[in-house]
Amino acid sequence: MASDTGLSERRLAIITLLMISFIIASSLVTTVPLPKYAIFKRPYLALVKIEGPLAYSSEYTLLSTSTGVEEYIELLKEVKNDPYARAVVLYVNSPGGTVSASEALYFAIKELAEKKITVAYIAGYGTSGAYMAVLPSRRIIASNSSLAGSIGVYMVLINLKDLLGKVGIKAYIFKSGRLKDLGSPFRSLTEEEKEVLKGLVDEYFRLFKQRVLKYRKGLTNSSEVFQGRPYLADEGKRLGLIDEVGTLHYALNIARNLSGLPEDCPVKVFKPRRLSLLELFLKSYGGISCSTPSGEILAMWPLPSPLPLRLLSNPPT
Repeated sequence: MASDTGLSERRLAIITLLMISFIIASSLVTTVPLPKYAIFKRPYLALVKIEGPLAYSSEYTLLSTSTGVEEYIELLKEVKNDPYARAVVLYVNSPGGTVSASEALYFAIKELAEKKITVAYIAGYGTSGAYMAVLPSRRIIASNSSLAGSIGVYMVLINLKDLLGKVGIKAYIFKSGRLKDLGSPFRSLTEEEKEVLKGLVDEYFRLFKQRVLKYRKGLTNSSEVFQGRPYLADEGKRLGLIDEVGTLHYALNIARNLSGLPEDCPVKVFKPRRLSLLELFLKSYGGISCSTPSGEILAMWPLPSPLPLRLLSNPPT
């Protein structure tokens, strides 16, 4: 009986040691960072989804989309650094966004296109800032019912002076220079301020136009496409804004052919993680601004609905 007890105790001790060893080994394995593409150890075609208005996450509210442009940029970097991603298709359905966000995405796509075959596919909207962002792509393909173009920049300023006066509210502004409160909603713009703001819009438009002319050599009517209007796919092709009209399947095949990938190569989809309702609320609560709308440069068509408060808040400093 004593022998059986001793044997049971030894077995229990061995099992305990094995369990402890397993737990330690598991913790070590989980703390060793592995490349995100380690599980995809064969050449593949990356499909990166870019959808909704383009802005930084801090500019969004609870009532608007929650994907900040920095999340798309991280996805593009991941694909760029993955040796198994031999070609990329950018699935785009975006009306554009703020100049700063659109430009950041443009440079990220430019870096990607310099390293890998990149094809843009416009599924719905590929307008304004979103169109500018995909310009470095080797080919731009659009679905039959999509809209492309809307090349231009505009600024929205909301003036509350008359409204505040009706309810007996006065705003006193103390500033270090006459242009420091440029675009203030509490007073009317001076002629000098109008010229300054118009100059900002013109400069951003000059950069936009310069990039279009650099990448779209086949424009047939540049004076028309720079008027700011969007075009249906067939008209966009005629004007040289896009290369072809087709389906997503067609765009994937174009990317495969350009990169020499076989028809049966796998397609890996990259898209931002969806936030939970709690994460969305906390993120949005931290991003809502109580300041009055002011001057933020936009490059978007059409306006999002409802317009995120932060898109129009915080005047330039």
